[in-house]
Amino acid sequence: MDSINNIKIEDIEGLFDSEIFGRGEEYFNEGLVKDMELIDDKTLIGTVIGNNKYKVTISIDSDGEIACDCTCPCDFSCKHAVALLLRWVNEKNNYKKESSNSVSSKSLEKEETITEILQKKNKEELIDLVTNFLSKEPKLKSLITIRKNEIYKKVKNLFSDFWEWNEVQALIEELELILEGIKKNKSLWNKDLIEEMDKTSKVLINGQDNVHDENELSSFLNDWFEVFGEIFTSTKPTTEEKKNFIDKIKKLVEKDEYGFNNDIERALYGMCRTKEDIELIKENYKIKDWYYDEKTGKEGYDYEGHNDFYLELYEKIGADKEYLNFAKEKGFSIEYLNKLISLGKLKEALEECNKQKKYNDEIEERKYNLLKKLNKNKEAQEVLFKLTKYTCSLDLILKLKKESSSKEWEKFKKEIIEEAKKTKINEIISKIYYHEEDYLNAYEYAKNLTNSEYMELLAKKLSEEYPDKACSLLRKLIFQWILSGSGYPYKKAGKLLEEIKIIDNSGSIFKKIKNEVINEHKKKYSLMNIIEKI
Repeated sequence: MDSINNIKIEDIEGLFDSEIFGRGEEYFNEGLVKDMELIDDKTLIGTVIGNNKYKVTISIDSDGEIACDCTCPCDFSCKHAVALLLRWVNEKNNYKKESSNSVSSKSLEKEETITEILQKKNKEELIDLVTNFLSKEPKLKSLITIRKNEIYKKVKNLFSDFWEWNEVQALIEELELILEGIKKNKSLWNKDLIEEMDKTSKVLINGQDNVHDENELSSFLNDWFEVFGEIFTSTKPTTEEKKNFIDKIKKLVEKDEYGFNNDIERALYGMCRTKEDIELIKENYKIKDWYYDEKTGKEGYDYEGHNDFYLELYEKIGADKEYLNFAKEKGFSIEYLNKLISLGKLKEALEECNKQKKYNDEIEERKYNLLKKLNKNKEAQEVLFKLTKYTCSLDLILKLKKESSSKEWEKFKKEIIEEAKKTKINEIISKIYYHEEDYLNAYEYAKNLTNSEYMELLAKKLSEEYPDKACSLLRKLIFQWILSGSGYPYKKAGKLLEEIKIIDNSGSIFKKIKNEVINEHKKKYSLMNIIEKI
C-alpha cells in the first residue's frame, strides 16, 4: 500500500484482532474520535478519548504496511487506532474535497509557519521579541544563556524542597529546562562545565530522599548523563583522563541506592566514540554484581553484567564486525540474528536459525520471516504452524489461516485446538471458533473466561440465535463487574443488564437475573439506584 487514501475497511479488519476491532468500532460509533488530520499521503494523526486523551498516528511504512502508534498503554494495534481508521475510511472522500477546495481557493492565503515569520524580522525586532518573551517566561532564560556556576546552585535549590509524587513532573520540567540550556549553549562545553555537572550529578542522585518518585525521574537522568558524557568527550580528553572519567561514573553507580545505575552509565555511552573507547570501558568499568546460582547453590560476584551495554556501544559507533563477534561470543542469539538481518545477510541468518538446538519462539519467528523474504513459502508455513502450536498466539493463528488453503487450514486448526485442549487454554480455543463464526462452540469454551471485552463481543454474536447463552455470558460479567468495585463497575453492570433486557424477548431471563442481583447485593445502595431503574 502506497497511500493512506487507499486504506479500506477490509484492511482495518485484517490488521486487528476481532475483539480489538469490535471495541474500536464502539469508540467510533460513540463519536470518541475528537480530531483527525492528514499530515501527508503516508501519515494520519488524530485524538481519541478513552480513559484519557490519546494521540494516535497511522502511517504507511517503507514496506507498504500500515503501522499504528498510540500514546495509550497498549502503544500500538489498539482500539483507539481502529476508531481513528474507521473515521478516516468513512470521511476521507469529504476530507479530500475540503482539502482540495482550500488549496484551489485563490482567496485564501497560505498560512505562514513561525519559522517563516521570524525569518522576515530584522535583528532589532528579534531581540525585542525574545526580550519581551523572556520577561513573561523567565524560566526559559536558560535556553538563551546559562552560566555554568549557576547549574549546581539551581539544582541544589530544587532538591532542597520535598516533592510529592503529584509534583514530580513540575520538578522534571525545571530540570529539563536547565539541561536544554546546557545543550543549546555549546560554547560553555569545557572542563569547567564538566566539574559543574559532576557536582550537580551527585545532587541529582543523593537528593532522592526529598523526591517521592515513581521512576519518572529516570528518563531525565538518562538524558542528563548521556549529555555529561558527550560534553566530556568534546574536550578531547587524554587516555588517562578517560580512565578517570570511567572511574568517576563507576563510583557513582556503586554508591547509587535508588536503582539509577543504568541511567548513570549513559555517561559512558555519551563519552564513547571509538573502538578504543569501548576497550577502555570494558577494561575499567567493572561493577560487582551479586549473584546466586539455584542449581549449584553457589553465590558470589559477577563482572559480566554489562554485555548488553557493550553491544549498544558497538552499535553506536557502527562497529558491525565487532558487534557480531561479541554477540556470538556472549551468547546473544537474538541480537546476533537481528544484526545479520539488518546487514542483509539473510542466508547466513537462516543458517544460524537452523543451528539452534533448543526451541526458541523468538528465533522461530525470525526464521519464518527469513523464509518468507527468501520466497521459501512452504517451509515458512511449516515453521509458522509449529510456532502457533508452541505459543498458541491468536495473531499467529490468524496469520496461518490467511496463508493456508481451506484444506490445509482445517488440518492445522484441528491440531492447534487439540494442543490447546491439552494445556487448557480455553480462551484461544474459544477465539478460534469465534473467528470461524462457530459461535456455539466459542460459547462452550468461554463459560469460565473473565475477559470482559471478548465475552461482550461473543454475547452480541449469540444474541439472535441463542439469546439464553448470550444472557448467561452477560450475567457472569454483571457479577464480575459488581465484585470489582463501585462507581464505573456498577454503571457497567447496569448497562449489561440493559443489554439482557433487549436480548431477552420473553423477559423471564431478565427478571430472574435482575432479582438475583438485588437479592445478593441489596445493601449496595448506589448499585441499587442503577439496577432498580432498569
